[in-house]
Amino acid sequence: MSKKTFAAAPKPKLPTNDQILAFERGGAGHDQTAPKPVKVMDTEPSKRLSLDLPESMHTRFKTACSATGRKMVAELQTMIEQRTQELEVQAGITRK
Repeated sequence: MSKKTFAAAPKPKLPTNDQILAFERGGAGHDQTAPKPVKVMDTEPSKRLSLDLPESMHTRFKTACSATGRKMVAELQTMIEQRTQELEVQAGITRK
């Protein structure tokens, strides 16, 4: 019997920054034009928030954000900001 040699599988090349940006702008879920999300709290340090959601709710939210070209984090920040303002009004908290 002849001895077989096996070559290592070729490793894929890492994408360039230009290729990554092109994919993000025109990749799956970005077929429609949508306004760019506004970054909230860009000038101060961040804190991480962990959230457990039912899988179906997470899937619906992720799909809706992707279909409209929005980032989930930006949408959550917007919702939290709006709800916080409502709760502050309800509680009589004033912001300067």
